[in-house]
Amino acid sequence: MRIGYMTNGFGPLVGTGGGVTSVKDIGYLTLCDDEEVLKQIAAVGFKDIEVLEGNLTKYADDIQVLKDMLAKYGTNMMSVCVGANFIYQDALEDEMFHMERVAKLAEKVGVKYIGICGGAIRAKGVQEEDYSLLAKGLDLAKDIFENYGIKASYHPHLGSMAQSPEQIDKLFSLTSIDICPDLAHLAAGGGSPLKIVRKYYDRISYVHLKDLDKNGFAPLGTGTVDINGVIDFLKEKGYTGDYLVEVDGYAGDPKIACETSYKFLIDKLI
Repeated sequence: MRIGYMTNGFGPLVGTGGGVTSVKDIGYLTLCDDEEVLKQIAAVGFKDIEVLEGNLTKYADDIQVLKDMLAKYGTNMMSVCVGANFIYQDALEDEMFHMERVAKLAEKVGVKYIGICGGAIRAKGVQEEDYSLLAKGLDLAKDIFENYGIKASYHPHLGSMAQSPEQIDKLFSLTSIDICPDLAHLAAGGGSPLKIVRKYYDRISYVHLKDLDKNGFAPLGTGTVDINGVIDFLKEKGYTGDYLVEVDGYAGDPKIACETSYKFLIDKLI
């Protein structure tokens, strides 16, 4: 079992600049000093990380720099989060170009999982046919990543086409991709994280552990999400997969959020 920590809580979230004019270059990016963040996370005790796609592709011209950085702190890149629209057919080819680019680089640093966030919402709102379009894109992306030995999953997310339990069910009835359940996003979307994890247990690739309080996302053990209930259920089922802790959008000190979450997990998983 591997337990990683997401670097995106250590800086502002932006989109890569080239994506403004070229869909093939679109992506998430955390504005931070990657090495300093890696150093802080490793010092807390986490030995695996997840990054946004832009914090991987920025090293495309010299991936060895990133590999050396990971080795320096005795860490591994367990997973990468990528963004997707997938409902605009004219753009789908370029989005898949981007998926392949991420896959090639991810393979070089030993990434095990890709978590895909998204499913664009049109100005006129989600259209029924958009679920089939998103499902088609997810299946295409899944095949691309599998060709590089990487397991792809869809991450239901606030602000996307699949945030409520009904939307999640609709999408997953149309695609064969795995799910990466994020406990706080599931709760904020109106669902019961435990019920959804139970329902989709056989399709879980890895799990995002995140808490939620009245102010938004929070360090583990400080909010209202039944994290213990989910972990206990997964243990009962003999779950042998991995976990990723994420505390993004948190107003407090990101290092303290990392430490708090690590201490919460010591007796449960670590």
